[in-house]
Amino acid sequence: MIDPIALYGEELRFRVLREGSPVGVHRVRFQRQGDRVIADTRFDLEVRVLFFTAYRFQYQSRDVWQDGCLVSLTAKTDDNGAVSAVAAERRNGRLHVEGPGGRFTTEPGIFPTTHWNAEVVGSDRVLNTINGRIAEVDIRPMGRSRVTLSGTSADARHYRYTGDLQTEVWYDSDGRWVKMRFQAKDGSTIEYQCESCRPGPTGSPEAA
Repeated sequence: MIDPIALYGEELRFRVLREGSPVGVHRVRFQRQGDRVIADTRFDLEVRVLFFTAYRFQYQSRDVWQDGCLVSLTAKTDDNGAVSAVAAERRNGRLHVEGPGGRFTTEPGIFPTTHWNAEVVGSDRVLNTINGRIAEVDIRPMGRSRVTLSGTSADARHYRYTGDLQTEVWYDSDGRWVKMRFQAKDGSTIEYQCESCRPGPTGSPEAA
């Protein structure tokens, strides 16, 4: 498994755009506890029309990893007032998942849709941390492209999810998550632009 703290430092941060206009922030904070790595994610999006909030989306999760496998996960989503929760825990060699659709077990090596771990690109099944379901996906490489990181341009590998998820993600040559793009329920385009992708030499954010 990649070492997220070596890649990102203590925090990975994106500015979130809707049709090119800023609407939110997505942060992932990393910490190490013994031989475990913990990733805390928070995503806040707000669409305003004139002086009113037309739509609000809030998401937070914690995933715990050990020996390259997901040990546990908790996630909570507030989709404009509709609240849902997902929980997963590895027990007896299986990952036990509970979500809005019920309970089930799956293989412990499955990746959740938190995206920071580039090793997911070899998968054809992922755990959707919003609805608690297994998503059947085809993640295809789309070649290299230039992306904007912290105000500069860098080379990245572009991947496209099809199947149960329709998403585009970009990782740099070291495996850092640096960009994402998908279509929202209303048909608008949501894009993540990385503001802090790696630690600089003194701990300050620096573009890859």
